[in-house]
Amino acid sequence: MRSVHTAATFHDTPTPRARIVGRGARMTVKPLLGLAPVDERTIRRINRLATRVARAGSADIAVETGEIGGVPGERLEPSDGPTSQLTMLYLHGGGFFTGSIASYRGLLEAFVRATGGTVHSVDYRQLPDFGVAESVQDAISAYAAVLDRAVDPSKVVVAGDSAGGYLTMKVAELAARRGLQAPAALIGFSPLLSLFPDREDKNVLRVDKVREAVLPIHRVAALRELWLPEGSVIEGFADPLHATGHISSPTHLVAVEDEFLRPEVEAFALLLDDKGVEVDVHLWRGQVHAFPLLAGRIRDADLAIELAAEFALHHIGEPPAVEVDDAAARPEVLEGELST
Repeated sequence: MRSVHTAATFHDTPTPRARIVGRGARMTVKPLLGLAPVDERTIRRINRLATRVARAGSADIAVETGEIGGVPGERLEPSDGPTSQLTMLYLHGGGFFTGSIASYRGLLEAFVRATGGTVHSVDYRQLPDFGVAESVQDAISAYAAVLDRAVDPSKVVVAGDSAGGYLTMKVAELAARRGLQAPAALIGFSPLLSLFPDREDKNVLRVDKVREAVLPIHRVAALRELWLPEGSVIEGFADPLHATGHISSPTHLVAVEDEFLRPEVEAFALLLDDKGVEVDVHLWRGQVHAFPLLAGRIRDADLAIELAAEFALHHIGEPPAVEVDDAAARPEVLEGELST
């Protein structure tokens, strides 16, 4: 065993609105997901609800609908035209059973405004009709198509949250395996980096399970049975946590202090850093899982997106004129041990 470490930034002063959102999620969303049966009927009900809360588009964002690599999707850019050559593929979260372009409208538009670039997003195949293997194939197909469409393929960034964070890292892995251009940067908001985040036999500390604001960790096993139906084969590694040897792109990672995905995010950062990959880690206190989805509603989400956009622009060689700053943030050191 040998010790490894990397730097992180800790944001420990959540806004009052963020605290209210977190408390509300723990009182409503988490109990519902803890009690509802994990089956096709429940998933379809959740998706109908997600459709109702989807946000309409904004006048300052131009949208083009169509297929991206054979996957239903959209291209968003400033209505007056892009001001940067950044091209992003954003892969939405939702546990591989919910979420869509429509329900992520606010976050997608926030990235367009923060980068001045073009954002592609797709409605990849999900439960209850398809497993994770099909989601992965749609993600890499969309990425290959975005490379073909981009003005400069070397300025394509891939981003995602939660399950979309899983797909983001799978895209990076499979791009290397297939000989495609590597993403200029990767962005993961509360990324799912293993299909077994509930396992306890890892050399990472488990945070307080009670504080996770959204999905109770004991429900993961039931979901996993749907993610991996019998006969399903995921191309490459099933867990991105094991695929760091194939990932070379600078990576921006965000995790919430109390979410159960945090230990693997930290382990992933240490593994990337150990292989010489630039990694930028941000840990947030008092937020909910994948909180950047709340862009336009809470300032914390807006700031997280601005920091990620700054990272992406820096790595395509077009940094913003003004640096994003969280004066209340402080440095943190992540430490761990790797087997040698």
